[in-house]
Amino acid sequence: MDKELLAAGERIRSRMPSEMSQRTLADLAGMKPDALSRGLNGQRGFSSMELARIADVLGVELYWLVTGEQDPRRVRIAARHSWDVDRGVRANPGRARDEALLEQVAAAYNAAFPAGPPPSRQLPEIPADLRAELGEDFVENFGEVVETRLGVDVIRLPRITTSYSLTIGTRGIVMLATTSNWFWSNWSLAHELAHLALGHHGGSAEPGEGDERPADDYAAQLLLPEKLVEQENWHEMDERGLARFLWQTGVSTKALKKRLAVLRIQPSTEVASALKQSTPALIRAHATGDRMIGDRRYVTLRQQASSARELPSLLVEALQRRVEQGAISPEYLAWALDVPVDEIDFPEPDDAGESTAVYQQALESRPSQTALGDWLATNGLPAQ
Repeated sequence: MDKELLAAGERIRSRMPSEMSQRTLADLAGMKPDALSRGLNGQRGFSSMELARIADVLGVELYWLVTGEQDPRRVRIAARHSWDVDRGVRANPGRARDEALLEQVAAAYNAAFPAGPPPSRQLPEIPADLRAELGEDFVENFGEVVETRLGVDVIRLPRITTSYSLTIGTRGIVMLATTSNWFWSNWSLAHELAHLALGHHGGSAEPGEGDERPADDYAAQLLLPEKLVEQENWHEMDERGLARFLWQTGVSTKALKKRLAVLRIQPSTEVASALKQSTPALIRAHATGDRMIGDRRYVTLRQQASSARELPSLLVEALQRRVEQGAISPEYLAWALDVPVDEIDFPEPDDAGESTAVYQQALESRPSQTALGDWLATNGLPAQ
């Protein structure tokens, strides 16, 4: 009896609800009960269409059902939701507009890493533990630190309406909108890291508004941990001290005001008044050579860093290699570098008639049902 056939049967059994009978599953999957029973017991192989229907019925990934492993190219997305005052719910009204960019990012990763991108580190579920991994003063170069220490890619793109976190296989990716408000960018990055750390990409349904509050709480504890906030003398702090604290923690006046309220800390009258100001105005007013902030040039550098389009070097270098090998269209690299495709050097087909199709291919797609059937046949699960 084939072990792989038995393993596929066991995976199907493991995801059948306790109240679901084999006959019910067979009916829903369009199979005869005897055929399903023999398949579950390793006495026959499932066809590709049978497995696809079973996967739909059980709400599982077809790739996992076939191989027992997570799809290295599977894309899971979580978005930062804003509060819809009229409806009284969190919403992401710009998702439809962002879809093309999300698809472009996924296509670039799949072109760069056909077997799936390298995995990220498992992020700790406790914010204090993640803060310890990021190290002291991580806010100054938050995105770079996240990439080097956690193996989570940070992408900054213009025209995207909100922040997103993605997993492609086991690689964590955070997409941020370019903005001069570095403090908004910092909070969004912390919020999306929370989605990754709390496993909001691991279920059968796309992460939704119910995951937003836990992500916000995680971000607050990561950027403004209770111990850090409470060690300040808020009753005697002046406006200059507030500006220094905001600069060091990389958060906004609005975020800090909420955090103080949660921790039941009543600041001085001067601080309470200053918290009504915009963050850039408050910090610039005190960025005059202060040893903790420096001059306004440092403020401008933070603004430039958070407002510049940026893709991870890991992705760009992989695309470069694949283009040089003639394996993918140079348009992927042109998009990543944000340059005309004419500026990209790539090998021309030789006189022997090397195919040029690779240079005209559209976004890479998943295998067809026929290809999947062939794959099943070569792996001990023959199509019927």
